[in-house]
Amino acid sequence: MSVTVMVTLLLLMPLFQYTPNVVLGAIIVSAVVGLIDIPAAYQIWKVDKFDFIVLLCAFLGVIFISVQDGLAFAVCISFCNF
Repeated sequence: MSVTVMVTLLLLMPLFQYTPNVVLGAIIVSAVVGLIDIPAAYQIWKVDKFDFIVLLCAFLGVIFISVQDGLAFAVCISFCNF
């Protein structure tokens, strides 16, 4: 991490110390909503159905399990295509 990011975290993190977890969760959800690209997923569905299944498994695994386990699950499913 760069020095600027570390200094920013050092100075701003105490401000969020007493913020409820629900508010922090809402901030994260509102940031993640902008990362979801529905037209790209639809394009993948039209091009290759198996890749769409891998995309869907990765998305659901990351949302409901964890980032590492969701991506590992998607990688394992993608190996089944060979």
